[in-house]
Amino acid sequence: MAQNLQQLKKRIKTSNSIAQIAKAMEAISASKIRKVQDSVEKHNPYAKKIKYMVQRILADEDLYDDKDLHDDVEKFAKEKSGKCLVYIISPDKGLAGGLVVNLFKKVSSYLKSDDYVVVIGKKAASEAAKYGYNVVASFSMGTDFPKYDDLYPMIDITKKLYLSGETARVSVVYTEFKNMFLQESTIEEIFPVKPDKNFKKTGMDYIFEPNSQQILKGLLPFYFEVEFYSAFMNAYASEQAARMIAMKNAKDSANDISASLTNIYNKSRQEKITSEILDLANGQQGI
Repeated sequence: MAQNLQQLKKRIKTSNSIAQIAKAMEAISASKIRKVQDSVEKHNPYAKKIKYMVQRILADEDLYDDKDLHDDVEKFAKEKSGKCLVYIISPDKGLAGGLVVNLFKKVSSYLKSDDYVVVIGKKAASEAAKYGYNVVASFSMGTDFPKYDDLYPMIDITKKLYLSGETARVSVVYTEFKNMFLQESTIEEIFPVKPDKNFKKTGMDYIFEPNSQQILKGLLPFYFEVEFYSAFMNAYASEQAARMIAMKNAKDSANDISASLTNIYNKSRQEKITSEILDLANGQQGI
């Protein structure tokens, strides 16, 4: 019985330690999400303005008047057949529930064998290697909030493969942050840019200088940056939310196990004390 009590004490101590670690990781993820939300609020006005301007110009009836500029714009806006350049954004670390599994279910249903793949995050790199994807570049996701400057080496791959015509589309597969309890694997096609059918012009007429085609040509790289950075922020926020929920569940389970083991320990200890008292009483009666 004494040995069993010792084992129970060790298991209770282990459960409490796991609960403390999970609680600390939950708190870290919660603080990181607050930072993401603040950054998203600062980024949104710029991103919305870029998207609005691109859609406003695409809705311009005179966009394709100039033949030379027409060809330049078509690089970004015309549907073509061919290979796809696919960015896959995943965490570097685990302990995020089913986030990575769900992400690669979405990837496997979309990706073709000859598509080019850029993996961001160690989890994506290991999964891509396991499935034999055509990986052309690999980047680390990191544990800190992504900086805008970190994206440029990744964006350069699009400039090289898409603008050269080697790929016909550019897509990003990531986990969209819906709320703290819901994160959904998503595929977003960034290029070619699809005109928004629901876009409505304001009553204000614009004068484009030098012209709408050249402005669109200059805007589209920034359009890619804001779309890609939005996906990056969503992926980072989803990772932290998924890990926070996973760690909360782990903490609650560890606390439940600790409470259950403590009850067993107390009952076993009480039984041991009662047994010793009975032994003493029986010994006294024998005397």
